[in-house]
Amino acid sequence: MRRIKWVALVLAIFMVLTIGLTACGNSTDKDTNDNNAGNPSQGEEKLAAEQVLRVNWGSEPPDLDPQTSTDQVSFWIINAIYEGLVRQQPDGSITKGSGLAEDWRISEDGLTYTFELRDAQWSDGTPITAYDFEYAWFRAIEPETAAEYAYQFYHIKGAEAYNKGEITDRNQVGIKALDEKTLEVELVRPTPFFLSLTSFISYMPAQKAAVENLGEEFASSPDKMVYSGPFMIETWDKEQKLNLAKNPNYWDADIVKLERIEGDMITDNNTRINLYDTGELDVTAVPSEFIEKYKDTPEFGTAADATTWYLQFNMEDEYFSNINIRKAFAYASNRKAYVDNVLADGSIVAGGLTPPLLAGKDGKDFAENRGNLYDEYDAAKAKEYFETGLKELGITKEEFVKNVSFIGGESTWWSRTMQAMQQMWKDTLGVELKIEQMSFAMRLERYDSKDYGITLAGWGGDYNDPMTFMDLFVTGGGNNDAYYSNPEYDANIKKAMEGEGDERIDAMIEAEKHLAEDLPIFPLFHPARVYVQREYVKDIARFAVGCDTEYKWAYILEH
Repeated sequence: MRRIKWVALVLAIFMVLTIGLTACGNSTDKDTNDNNAGNPSQGEEKLAAEQVLRVNWGSEPPDLDPQTSTDQVSFWIINAIYEGLVRQQPDGSITKGSGLAEDWRISEDGLTYTFELRDAQWSDGTPITAYDFEYAWFRAIEPETAAEYAYQFYHIKGAEAYNKGEITDRNQVGIKALDEKTLEVELVRPTPFFLSLTSFISYMPAQKAAVENLGEEFASSPDKMVYSGPFMIETWDKEQKLNLAKNPNYWDADIVKLERIEGDMITDNNTRINLYDTGELDVTAVPSEFIEKYKDTPEFGTAADATTWYLQFNMEDEYFSNINIRKAFAYASNRKAYVDNVLADGSIVAGGLTPPLLAGKDGKDFAENRGNLYDEYDAAKAKEYFETGLKELGITKEEFVKNVSFIGGESTWWSRTMQAMQQMWKDTLGVELKIEQMSFAMRLERYDSKDYGITLAGWGGDYNDPMTFMDLFVTGGGNNDAYYSNPEYDANIKKAMEGEGDERIDAMIEAEKHLAEDLPIFPLFHPARVYVQREYVKDIARFAVGCDTEYKWAYILEH
């Protein structure tokens, strides 16, 4: 995902941003001005004649359908080509008029939201209406859609029951277009972050005619989509390049300065850095091995990142369903050595699933309230648990190695990380697991078919509340790829969902403790986010949660 200088600097950034974190949390580019984002008229700045930004998407986007997409690369692109009721501002705030909702009213009990839509058009010139939102949101919770993010709508009255097939009457669900300009939403309970949540990808509108006419081809190519956001897909050369062009029908087109975003799909670190050095990229993430090269340059930048990487075990796997096998691999993973010696970029060892930055109680963030729940590397315990687990399974080390592989992604970063873990396990447990590297889409297929034992996985927060992490592993959850199930964990999440104040924070802390005891995952680290960006590139907004990169206000200065 993403990568900084020193641990102290990351922690300082975390502390500063936690104080100023708004509904969706953010770290903006150092040149972003809250009041003048996208406005280069101040001072002596002069726009370049050609407004083209060259970026690296990093990989092929697996799914550009807003209601079914789940990955970071797709989110970057969807956020650029679609717009929801609200859009995060450069300072991370959610304000009236920031998106397709021009205004809204919230009932005194906090249960009913009434959104008034602005005059806006799809890229084909047809009006964007409240019915487009009603259609899209119901599409996300239709059981046959099987959207992994359907649970994000469970804050809405009747949405969970509808998604689970317990009710079929749409009138029992709190999503209703009152007319073309008015959308009424009824919630199950007061949800302070609901406005923030409507900026999330799954809440984007969908044009019914396009979805139904195109069927399975919807969102598969530039001409199989209609757009509501600042940009449109201009060209899409699969696995190679995806370029965006400014959407002339976007309601706020006058603010958008970029005419085009040219995006490569480069996974190799050396190639990415070489393209930046030769002027073929304007911005790119900096792998840890290149930090020394750039850290003292004016192009070097850092941003906060509410993300956690962890080992994930398939709880229904023949071998990793055994708690002692899971404990063995946890104790055999030297997280501090990995963070200090392999990453060496300012990432920090994870004390739990939920990262710093997300609000807790008593003026502290949730991670501080929770504390460190996981033990450090212990070779003796790892060997003991492994031998016990093998004995309980009735297998030898040789049989284990023959039938177990470690799956992950394709880039240089993935290779280095997986090889480091592989070597730790070999040195400590005496087993060398086969590494399988594959595309994100292929990993999703393996997860969905439960065809894996152990994987490296990461999760970034979708909104500024610990629940964006804590509801991941509820029984049957759409993103519960560990297939974890614990009634006590579920009960604590339900209590947190329905509770308020300190009560809900305490319930989520208890839920985290269950994760630590049962080990469906083993949290490894919270990454630093490090990048280089040409000095003539301005106002790319960067956020700690949600879609973490925003191009609406970006522009290029004459250079």
